[in-house]
Amino acid sequence: MRIPSLSIFSSLVLLSTSVFADSGAGGLYPPGLLPLINRANALLSTGQFNDAAKVYSEAIEQSPADYLLYYKRATAYLSLSRHNAALEDFDKVLSLTSHTFDNAHFMKARIYAKEGEFDLVRSSLDSYVSSLSAQGRPIDPTATDLLRSVDEAEKLLAKARREKKAQLWTACAESCSSIIRDTASHSIEVRVMRAECQLAAGDVEGSVGDLTRLAVLLPPSASMELQVRIWRLSYFLLPPTHGDDGSTSAAALAPLKSCLHYDPDSKFCLPLHRLSKALEKSFAKLEEALQKEDWRGAVNILTESGKGKEKDLWGRYEQAMKEHTSREQLLGQQAQAKSKEPPIPLPDPFTHSPRRQILLRALCKSYTAIGTVTALHNADKWCSMLLTMDGCSEDVDALLGRAEYLLSSEDDVDGSVAGSSGGDSNWDEAIRLLEKAFEASGRSNRDVHSKLNQAKKKVKQRRRKDYYKVLDVDRNADERTIKKAFRRAAKSAHPDKGGTEAKMAAVNEAYEVLSNSELRARFDAGDDPNDPSGAGGHPFSGGAGGNPFAHFFQQSGGGFPGGGAYGPGQGGFKFQWSN
Repeated sequence: MRIPSLSIFSSLVLLSTSVFADSGAGGLYPPGLLPLINRANALLSTGQFNDAAKVYSEAIEQSPADYLLYYKRATAYLSLSRHNAALEDFDKVLSLTSHTFDNAHFMKARIYAKEGEFDLVRSSLDSYVSSLSAQGRPIDPTATDLLRSVDEAEKLLAKARREKKAQLWTACAESCSSIIRDTASHSIEVRVMRAECQLAAGDVEGSVGDLTRLAVLLPPSASMELQVRIWRLSYFLLPPTHGDDGSTSAAALAPLKSCLHYDPDSKFCLPLHRLSKALEKSFAKLEEALQKEDWRGAVNILTESGKGKEKDLWGRYEQAMKEHTSREQLLGQQAQAKSKEPPIPLPDPFTHSPRRQILLRALCKSYTAIGTVTALHNADKWCSMLLTMDGCSEDVDALLGRAEYLLSSEDDVDGSVAGSSGGDSNWDEAIRLLEKAFEASGRSNRDVHSKLNQAKKKVKQRRRKDYYKVLDVDRNADERTIKKAFRRAAKSAHPDKGGTEAKMAAVNEAYEVLSNSELRARFDAGDDPNDPSGAGGHPFSGGAGGNPFAHFFQQSGGGFPGGGAYGPGQGGFKFQWSN
């Protein structure tokens, strides 16, 4: 239940104005005080709380016993969330009025509710109700609403503690959110708990948001240490945030600048500020190179191949991660000290870091775009690493880079013999990766689709059977040369002479094409007559054809039957080798 809003500020302005007017008429105030009071009231009523508090302070110097001045300044402090200062002024009001100014008790209760000090809320409300009763006034319903809200917040707090102990991280964060939203917006305990539960649930951004708010609530000494932790979580686990100028530097440095605001020479924050500033400068240079498609320039920034302070960004960022992403550094000593509570799970920075992902993608894309054999080998390394990052198993850039490397490899089946039966070859894997990339792009990326078609065409061309290579003859060989080459190849390919059935079939197939002028012309034009996907289909399906073995072998008993893999002759025939 949300604490009810009050019109107490406006009523106080009317109340104090009338009191001051009456006092002024009696000449009880020193000269110049009433103008100060009127000015402060005007500032308060228009929401200029900081200026109002300053002017009330000037008025208090002239009239230090006036409880209404303290009360009005306390309301200004409360609006500025300066709760400690407001409590001091409300206590001063009660001291000056012998604890009879009942509204001061109620305002203290409201502050304690915001702070999550629920026992103190009840104590102040008891004093408030007692003061009303002593004056014969009815109990204010807003006090009842506040007490009901505190009761609900205490129940939710107990529930959140149970959920955290049971490692129900999301439920814990939701319970804490209800407390913060409805009652205890400034409770350090609840904000710490929500930050831890959000981090454990994987909501790093939400956790950092709570820690940033805590840095404002805590004293400077504790705030400085917390700002360092905020920087580590933000810089290594969150994506870069672009500022108004389009750069990411300001947002990255913000926590450390807040730390240096308290201590410009901080031994914790100053070195980290310098490190972060240098890294961000290199990130900006890298982004500029990538936008210009200066791939070699990008590689020079990312690796040790470059020159100057901007080089080896990858190595410098990796080293920074190793030095600043331990559990103790990311969770803080306060969280680590709670040994009885369940350990808070953290994402692995080396697979989760968005900035690391940016660097890997830049290395992957740059080496792929350069396209030399060495560059594609490097691309395969970096693209493979990119695929291991959280959420990047179907990263289009990484899949393209790996596919380009595999297509550049000669490690495939021998197309001259086995044709397209490559199985799990590099080229098959490249096609699979490109198809996966096209699907990951929503089947809408024209560049990926074009690369896929080109790859399929390239693979088909490289796997196209080379019948000239099978018979080991030149492309301009005449019929006699082809026939002699066939006899020589058939002897070595035959199973009886140490060959295999597959080699014998390939030799027969090559001779059938090259010994036929029409089929040879088709092959020379880029059309394989034996390719089932081609226009002509297989030219020897069931046809008689000429049997080349008839010219060289005796059709006598023994040996292997003809047809099939040993020649397409009509009917069966047998042959034997002459000694």
